[in-house]
Amino acid sequence: MIDGDDLKAMRLRAGISQEAMAKKLECDRKTIINYELGVSDIRSKLLFMWFMYCKVDMGAFLSEIKKVRKQVNGTEGISLDDDES
Repeated sequence: MIDGDDLKAMRLRAGISQEAMAKKLECDRKTIINYELGVSDIRSKLLFMWFMYCKVDMGAFLSEIKKVRKQVNGTEGISLDDDES
């Protein structure tokens, strides 16, 4: 799980200020502070943008998603808990 300390570490390693990250994500600096303090959870779309701006390699993650998709699409009769009544 990604937490606020992780977000802050990525941002600092990339040399991006809180103000600059706020501009990139089109939000307030206070929102960035809240993400980093764990006061607020970052939405997935913004999280991926955060990764992009911090130049985090998402290759392994995306590869794993593709593998899961292939498994699900290639296997018939999969029953997900959400589908059960």
